[in-house]
This record gives sequence, C-alpha cells and structure tokens, in this order.
Amino acid sequence: MERNFELVNGRWIGDGHPCFIIAEIGQNHQGDVNVAKQLIKMAKDSGADCVKFQKSHLSTKFTKSVLERTYDSPHAFGNTYGDHKRFLEFSADQYRDLMQY
Repeated sequence: MERNFELVNGRWIGDGHPCFIIAEIGQNHQGDVNVAKQLIKMAKDSGADCVKFQKSHLSTKFTKSVLERTYDSPHAFGNTYGDHKRFLEFSADQYRDLMQY
C-alpha cells in the first residue's frame, strides 16, 4: 500500500517521491528579518523545500522569575532572559513578510 499525499500544489511526499527537506532556521536570525531572508535564500539554494522558524509564547513557556532573571551572556540581546527571548521573537507582520519572501 502506497502512502502519499500532496503537501502543496503539485508537491507530493511519500512512497516513490523525493525526500522533502526542511531547513531549521530556529532563531539563528538573531532577531533580524534581513538575516532571516538571507538564511531562507541559502536554504533554498542548498536544495531545501521549506524552512522552519521557532515561535514561542514566552509567558506560557517560562515562569515570570525565569523571564526576569539577569542574562549577562556575551550573546545576550537584552539585560534579562525575557528581554533576550522577546528580541528574538518576530511579530505576525514580520512572519507575513517572510512568507511573502
């Protein structure tokens, strides 16, 4: 029994179809939409079929005390862990821009 389904317009996955490659961008964009676009282009040029970002609801994922904790890493984008994580989160408008790209 073949297991196939159409993922998007004419792009099938399953038995007898090529592997569907998802490039993980996560938060490697460092909060910068232009960097995210460069990573999307690099993934496409490398043969990826799509990219994946990370989106979190921080107040559900972390406690208030964790979000308020001082964050003094040399790679920090804020003074607290919450500020750092919020800096890395794209807005809905930014995600729409990336989807158009």
